Order: sequence, then structure tokens, then C-alpha cells
Amino acid sequence: MRRTASQVGLREDQWTTAKHEVRDAILGAAYDRRMTSYGEVAAQVRVIRVDPTSPLMNELLGGVFEDEYDAGGPALTAIVTSQYSDREPAQSFYNEARTLGYRFTEPHVFWTEQVQRVFSEHGRRR
Repeated sequence: MRRTASQVGLREDQWTTAKHEVRDAILGAAYDRRMTSYGEVAAQVRVIRVDPTSPLMNELLGGVFEDEYDAGGPALTAIVTSQYSDREPAQSFYNEARTLGYRFTEPHVFWTEQVQRVFSEHGRRR
């Protein structure tokens, strides 16, 4: 089941704009071929206030992940990590990937492959 605005208590226009702002923030980091953090992404959402550690942030990232999966793109959210931990994605990244239909036995290998795909497809050419 896909996420909807009403599930997270937003109007449709807020949900759509917030997802676009999250995606744009991730694409900016991808263009520079660098990882980004939940805080950095949340700070670039203007249509609503988003706490980087909130359930809403997770829902927005999940919504972007769903949209990219549906479009046949890489898992953009693979490059979003906590700036205070081991710089790997949260367990929710892997859970979302499996829910969408990705199959993998080695989560770290799956993640690194997705990071490389994101940089390859959206990164600045060297």
C-alpha cells in the first residue's frame, strides 16, 4: 500500500511538495557524489516543518523511495544516513526495500550497490 497525504496528516499539496523537496535535497547531494544526512534533507523542506528524527521524515523518505522504485530508478534514499551513527541507512531503508520487492541476502552489499547506482545515474560527470 502506497503512502498518502492523509495517512501522515497532511494536505495532498503539502505531501506532494514535501516529497519533491526531499527528492531535490537528495539529488543535490547525489550530484555532488556525497552522502547526506536526515538533518540536511529535513532542513531543505520548506512547505512544512520536518524534524529529521520524526516519523514524518521516515514517511517522506519512504514516499520518495516508492516513487523512484515505480519509475525504475535507483534507491535515492540509500545516500541518506544519520550524521551521528555509522553513516549507514536505518533499518527502515532495508525494510522498505523488501516491501517494494527488492530481494537481497546481504543488506550491506545491497546498500552499497544502490549508493553506487545513485551516484552513477545522478552524480556530476567527472
